[in-house]
Amino acid sequence: MVSAQAATSVRSFVAPDTVVGAIEQRHRLGDTAIYLSGGTDLGVVMRRHLVTPEHLIDLSRIDELRTLERVDGTIVIGSAVTHRTIELSGLFVGHAEALREACATVGSVQTRNVGTLGGNLCNASPAADTAPVLLALGAVVEIAGPDGRRLLPIDDFFVGYRRTALAPGEILTSIRIPVPDAPRGSAFLKLGRRKAMEISIASVTVRLDLASDGTIAAAGVGLGSVAATPVRSASAERVLTGSPPGPATWDAAAHAAVGDCSPIDDVRATQEYRAAMVPVLVARAAGIAFGRARSNA
Repeated sequence: MVSAQAATSVRSFVAPDTVVGAIEQRHRLGDTAIYLSGGTDLGVVMRRHLVTPEHLIDLSRIDELRTLERVDGTIVIGSAVTHRTIELSGLFVGHAEALREACATVGSVQTRNVGTLGGNLCNASPAADTAPVLLALGAVVEIAGPDGRRLLPIDDFFVGYRRTALAPGEILTSIRIPVPDAPRGSAFLKLGRRKAMEISIASVTVRLDLASDGTIAAAGVGLGSVAATPVRSASAERVLTGSPPGPATWDAAAHAAVGDCSPIDDVRATQEYRAAMVPVLVARAAGIAFGRARSNA
């Protein structure tokens, strides 16, 4: 997805077939080398000359990064798995339906066939569709680098506007979603100026795990396009956890979520509009997530 017009600064292109090989190439080529995973975002910023790498290290030939499987109680998604693959996979039904919904909203079908989950996360846009979902689902990311591998809660992955916790030379290798024994439901809602191929004005994910007595055993709430980074609403989660499901609980959580937002004005919406829409989306998503959790019981 990186056009010839965008690649005017590039002097070399390499495509290693292992993670170790990619890290070694990055060490050899230095700081002017960039990892390429899909390129649907990188191609845009290169075309605008906001990023001018001299070397591209393509990750698309690394089999490890394209795995998608359930291992015991965890869904493991390689960072180079495409949005379209996730959208069409039955692996997420009942466990992480919201991720399928989010991936289905990314760009066009052509974009989703190329763009990757790892690339979407590493771009670190506050409007990244998949990021609030993974925050709500309590995902953990695996990172590989010159010093070995490490696991990091996704809550700690986004450290600032378009900044991640990746150190120089490190690669996001996989995303891991824990699957509980309890009935779970999740829902993703995105507000945009049109239904398709649109950057979100605001997006919300709610995940609910039900206890045996019908109350909410655990909850996750992720918000997008309402702060400098994708954010997790701990305030809304506290309201939901241990509460009986129903409209009163949804409304209380929805209004609590507003306190975890710090939206801005931009060309798509005002901060006031975003703040007003967050509770609407949270309440709706909670109702949908509960319906799905109940059907999975």
